Amino acid sequence: MAATGIQVLTNPTGGRRLVISDIHGFSRTFRTLVTEKIGLTSRDQLFLLGDYINKGKDSSGVLDFIMELQEGHFQVFPILGNHEENLLNAWAEYVRIRKADIEIDFASQIDALDLLNPKGELAPNYAQFLKTLPYYYELDRFYLVHAGFNFNRNKPLEDTRSMVRIRNFTQNPTGKTIVHGHQVTPLALIRQKISERSLVIPLDNGCYHGATFRGMVANAFGKDTGNLCGLDLDTFELFVQKNVG
Repeated sequence: MAATGIQVLTNPTGGRRLVISDIHGFSRTFRTLVTEKIGLTSRDQLFLLGDYINKGKDSSGVLDFIMELQEGHFQVFPILGNHEENLLNAWAEYVRIRKADIEIDFASQIDALDLLNPKGELAPNYAQFLKTLPYYYELDRFYLVHAGFNFNRNKPLEDTRSMVRIRNFTQNPTGKTIVHGHQVTPLALIRQKISERSLVIPLDNGCYHGATFRGMVANAFGKDTGNLCGLDLDTFELFVQKNVG
């Protein structure tokens, strides 16, 4: 795994700093937000807050688009979410067991079957990509993280478990704004936090809400959700894209 956190302190010349969280396998929605709503250029910096996989039907399409952007010289900085960490942990356990010559079905351990190669194993390009992801980015005035930080710990910036799993955190003694995903938040509250310039800004609006998820319509979990959100860190403009698949 890469370093816990990475500092990216140089603002892009003539470009924007943008953040998107919790895409969850909806590649068309992701592409639409990036290309049509945001209009990403090579001068911009795009930070992605994890949870690219599962729930939607095209986890591989999301990862492919991220890598496509990077290979096309777009400045894209993804971090690790709990769904990626779970996948990597399952893959490491599979490799450990296979080395002991014990048969195990890796496909039964995960949700995103489109990330597997014909042998039923995690495709090498996805494994290599996911293993490079840091847990957070520190910018000049922001921390960008999947879930948040536990500031009750002695070394919160080393507590990677909290970075991908903590919920309902509000404490922020850093003096920098923390932008995070992970916890589905009504769009009205996201807008309020942005308008107030809150020191903790949630960005996960439950993109998968409104889609069929494990046999049920996911919008039953809450109203004012079902969008993929992007935020301009310097103007605080919010980009909202309804789930289109």
